[in-house]
Amino acid sequence: MVKISVVAPVYNAPIPILKEAVESVLNQTFRDFEFIIVDDGASEECGNYLESLTDERVRIIHNLENLGTTKSLNIGFRAAQGKYIARMDADDVCMPERFQRQFDFMERHPNAIVCGTRVEMIGDCSGTSGELIPDMETYRIRAVFRNPGPFHPTAFFNRELLLRYDLAYDESLVCSQDYGLYVEIAKHGDVFVLPEPSLYRRFHSCQTTRTRRETQIRCDQATQKKLLCELLGDVSDEELDLHYRYSTRYYPDATINEDVLKWYRRLMKANNRVRIYDRGKFNRFIYENVVKQAIEASISPSLTLLQKTALFFRSLPFPMALKETTAIGARKIARSLRR
Repeated sequence: MVKISVVAPVYNAPIPILKEAVESVLNQTFRDFEFIIVDDGASEECGNYLESLTDERVRIIHNLENLGTTKSLNIGFRAAQGKYIARMDADDVCMPERFQRQFDFMERHPNAIVCGTRVEMIGDCSGTSGELIPDMETYRIRAVFRNPGPFHPTAFFNRELLLRYDLAYDESLVCSQDYGLYVEIAKHGDVFVLPEPSLYRRFHSCQTTRTRRETQIRCDQATQKKLLCELLGDVSDEELDLHYRYSTRYYPDATINEDVLKWYRRLMKANNRVRIYDRGKFNRFIYENVVKQAIEASISPSLTLLQKTALFFRSLPFPMALKETTAIGARKIARSLRR
């Protein structure tokens, strides 16, 4: 049995970009893998390039019609024979030691279902990106508010644990399928993000996240709604839209208002009642990662430091529940407001 199955769905990536992605896989320092490329109705030019690949580790699966990324991923995962499954996209580039690093980590952490890495961004963006995971409870809480990661093209799965817990991509999610899968994985095992980047993530105008934004939002919200309903019992479309706008960080200009504060107070009260998440960590996450950002975005530069500080404390939801972090948070916000 091979150690790693690399799964990459391919539709119509530009040949130079696709070639760079394929070669970055074939040139890994770790050699014991199969490379499963799912041809999801690619163009003739793209198909000709795939057929020209002569490396014996390459396996090409041809879909009879365009099925989309999610179904293609499930097809590739079902065909995989390796101990681990590494995700790859047709427009990203693996660093040479990516597979070795992730393989070594997973061998040392048998309870890990998936590990990813941080990424170096190329194309229209630059820099290093990717959130680390301090602990699984924080990870589960983070998932209520946004995709908790890791970046999907860096995901490296324990195939035996996927099979044991019957974990696969939800095919109703045509976008953001990783978000839905990560939420299910977190119920059964551990998720890690390695701090050292192992992949160059390409940003360009043809990406799904840019060309199918509304579809992605609906899929994100489908996952969020499941988690919110566990807390609240039911969630309206209006509440879901409000939650998404203020929780995902996709809308940095979203200004705080009383409806937003009421919503987060309601979430904290619900969690206090049903006790799905650690109360202190849940409240602290809302304070540090949601409300603070919204408050900072809503503050007018014309206000004095005293006025800004007063606005901050008036907006704090449940200050008594947050008494353990209020003093620390006040110092942080005061420093940020002086900038």
